[in-house]
Amino acid sequence: QGIERYMKQAIVDRNAAVSSAALVSSLHLTKTIPEGVKRWANEAQEAINSDNEMVQCHALGLLYHIRKSDRLAVTKMVTKLSKSHVRSPYALCMLIRIAAKLIQDEGAGSDSPYFDFVESCLRHSREMVAYEAANAIINLKCTSARELGSSISVLQLMLSSSKPTIRFAAVRTLNKIAINHPNTVTSCNIDLESLITDSNRSI
Repeated sequence: QGIERYMKQAIVDRNAAVSSAALVSSLHLTKTIPEGVKRWANEAQEAINSDNEMVQCHALGLLYHIRKSDRLAVTKMVTKLSKSHVRSPYALCMLIRIAAKLIQDEGAGSDSPYFDFVESCLRHSREMVAYEAANAIINLKCTSARELGSSISVLQLMLSSSKPTIRFAAVRTLNKIAINHPNTVTSCNIDLESLITDSNRSI
């Protein structure tokens, strides 16, 4: 009871470092006291509203871990958070992965309301979120060549990014698409050819 009271208080602590540490520790504790950690769901839910990006991300991670065996609870969580404009790009990336898993499990493809959420993230101002959304869409088994268009456009823009990691990620992801849908990436040929002389050898 002592540790439970302490952890509940720490999760909602005003100090972001304390809150983040408590949330990560709670994730580790799920291996030893899973039922105890489930009782901290309300505090984790409160932490999702934090202004700190990492606290939001860790809170979502803990909530998903608590609810992952309850499909209805997960769908409710994703539906609510996808409409609440989550500020943390790290939490958004995790939410995209959870939504993509729901789409995959349903086998619904673009008919799923979660697909609309993932697709909307392609227009996010943070490159990491836009890339996560593009990567999620191209990895869905039920995605058609037509539905890949918006993801390819985003990846094409990333080929000219000033960040080598973004350019590298875009090239690798376009390669995945080209294996099954070679014609869909022809619009990127000129951009890809220019990367042959890129200063980064891996690219």
